[in-house]
Amino acid sequence: MLDEALPRGARRTRQRVRTALKNRPLTRAWARGLWWRLPGHGDPPVRLAVCAIFRNEASYLAEWVAFHRMMGVEEFYLYDNSSTDDWRGVLKQHIATGIVHVMHWPARRAPQLAAYRHCLAHRRRRPRWIAFIDIDEFLFSPTGRGLPEVLSAFGRQAGVVVAWRVFGTGGWRERPDGLVTESYLRRAANAHFLSQYGKAVVDPRQTVTHVTTPHHFMHYHRTIPWRFELAVDEQGRPCSDRCTTANLLRINHYYSKSETEAIARFDRGTLCTNYPLRQRLDPRLNDVHDDAILRFLPDLRKHLGVVRAPEERCAFEVTDTRDAAPVGGTVTVGSA
Repeated sequence: MLDEALPRGARRTRQRVRTALKNRPLTRAWARGLWWRLPGHGDPPVRLAVCAIFRNEASYLAEWVAFHRMMGVEEFYLYDNSSTDDWRGVLKQHIATGIVHVMHWPARRAPQLAAYRHCLAHRRRRPRWIAFIDIDEFLFSPTGRGLPEVLSAFGRQAGVVVAWRVFGTGGWRERPDGLVTESYLRRAANAHFLSQYGKAVVDPRQTVTHVTTPHHFMHYHRTIPWRFELAVDEQGRPCSDRCTTANLLRINHYYSKSETEAIARFDRGTLCTNYPLRQRLDPRLNDVHDDAILRFLPDLRKHLGVVRAPEERCAFEVTDTRDAAPVGGTVTVGSA
């Protein structure tokens, strides 16, 4: 029987069946995700995990892991891209307790995207959510609540895009003695183009393993296997990687750190895109004073077993204030 002779509804059904048969790998992947979301399988044993790739970040790992443990992250899936520093010594205790899982990942071509694909393919059944972030990014809720509690409000959404707040050098020429989260308190204004980006926290069961950017992912439609759907922002609106508000969830992205560290990072290259050095040293990344993360500092210090660092003078000078207060003033925020 010719398709034209069938009723419209029957033609539509036949076309959907044909499409599903042509895309068998996609349909099988969608069906696996649907199967593991059925009530009989119960809730995943891990509420929130983090996936990240690193190279020679040993001096930052302890603070980064401790902070996210405080925020409610239960497991870490880390990929070591041929580091030569003593990251094993830093993570030894966490690895022994099963909190941190490290895979040797010497890939040279797009290692970050390859690591994300591997994580989605091999870790999708265990965690409810996976946050795909970097070692210089700190994910938290400005409300002070734990991340699993905040994410639970998103129900069965496939993913949540969390906005960046991008921090500059803060006037530091050399690396300060204090923690990253206490040393860098100046960031770009919300209008800066980098502040429009973010990173994703996804349901791995609903997420396609084909990853083309570290900022967002494709997600299977809940009921139709040949369609995809977008993640949402913190307000529940569909979005890709562009978002504006960061009142419920945010990522402090310590993009530059000190001038010396920014130059060293540029010289050795990054694991994804190596942006121009002038972008990392852009004075507009220091326009706004932001100490929202300091509410967690006392507990973080206790967790790390460190005492307060001695006061240091920071050679900071506002040189570009197009989005900030007049010279000599500051724009102070608690959350944005």
